Amino acid sequence: GSANRIARAALLAEPPSIDRDEVTDKGSINQRAVLKHRDALVQGLHEGSLPHIFQPQGN
Repeated sequence: GSANRIARAALLAEPPSIDRDEVTDKGSINQRAVLKHRDALVQGLHEGSLPHIFQPQGN
C-alpha cells in the first residue's frame, strides 16, 4: 500500500533537534515531536507546495 513507499521528500536545512525532543537520548527520531515542531513542512509535503520537493517518477 501507500504506507510502504515514499511519495515525497524534502531536505531539511536544520537537523532534528535534541533540545526540542525531536531526537531521543538513543539517537532515534521522535516522530510526534518532529510532526509538532515542523507542521508547516509536513503540510507543504502533503500539499506539494514546497519549493524543493523530491518526488519519485510515477507519483
